[in-house]
Amino acid sequence: MALRPVFRTVALSEIDLDDHAFVVTYRPPLQELERSVARAGVLTPVHLRAFPGKAQLQVVCGYKRLLACQQTGRQQVPALVHQALSEEEALWLAVHDNLGTRAFNAVEKGRILRRLRDAFGYSPGRLAEEVCPLLTLPPRRDTVEAYCTLAALEEPLPAAVVEGALPLEAALWIGRHQGADREALLALFTGLKLSSSRARELATFIDEICRRERCSAAALLQRLGVTAVLAEAGLDGPQKLERVRRLLYEARYPQLSAHEQRFREALRRLRLPPQVSLRPPPYFEGQQYQVSFPFGTRQELARIAERLQAAAADAALDELLALL
Repeated sequence: MALRPVFRTVALSEIDLDDHAFVVTYRPPLQELERSVARAGVLTPVHLRAFPGKAQLQVVCGYKRLLACQQTGRQQVPALVHQALSEEEALWLAVHDNLGTRAFNAVEKGRILRRLRDAFGYSPGRLAEEVCPLLTLPPRRDTVEAYCTLAALEEPLPAAVVEGALPLEAALWIGRHQGADREALLALFTGLKLSSSRARELATFIDEICRRERCSAAALLQRLGVTAVLAEAGLDGPQKLERVRRLLYEARYPQLSAHEQRFREALRRLRLPPQVSLRPPPYFEGQQYQVSFPFGTRQELARIAERLQAAAADAALDELLALL
């Protein structure tokens, strides 16, 4: 890349700050930079591009510095003005300028991949092989698609991902919903601060219930009382998550949930020793329970055997066997 920029002082009025063609920065923190610019001015020149047929200059690198100048009242900046720089070269200059000082967040990575794909014709395979490693992303086509989609989502979904309130996969899933459904799902997932695996589980429950019952996600959450759970001041985050998960699980598997409840109640009445574990077959679809327990002496084994003998005569055992 042959760069022959001209160094000069440029007035902010000469720069088109509304032209974001090469701006990859998303939700930049500016407080410290504004304090620095207010005290010492802009120490590192910004990169600008002369655009044929356009009076104002395009921003290539240094957008945050320019915003800081706006906020602090500085009217001029030192700049390197490029006269012969292609759009693709300008974008790569912006990428490498940022890479030298910081890591990109998820939305910025998506913006870069999307711009290279849509404006310059980079194939998904090329993006995966050449660009993803540069952005510290797995070199896979599905990764490219996910991050490109993230960059196109409406707010506040991208912001929630960058702030760590929403896993990327969950944001993409919520983004496929509209209106009230999107609002309800966003409030649920950000309110619970879910891990990726837990978010995937809840999303699967919601999808499957809505498909079976032909209802909207917002209507489902309202009917199950999920919204009310989120508003309960007496519950902490993990308690709310467990309550919501139980509501969705029971709605998704009503018969299995009923069996599990009957199992817990009958097991409690059986009054087995705490060291004895009685496990049902998966989904109660087998014909046998499994009992296991540790012991270290003959006397301990005898005591457990006596308790098991008493359990064998208890009516609660009939209820357990009826579940198989």
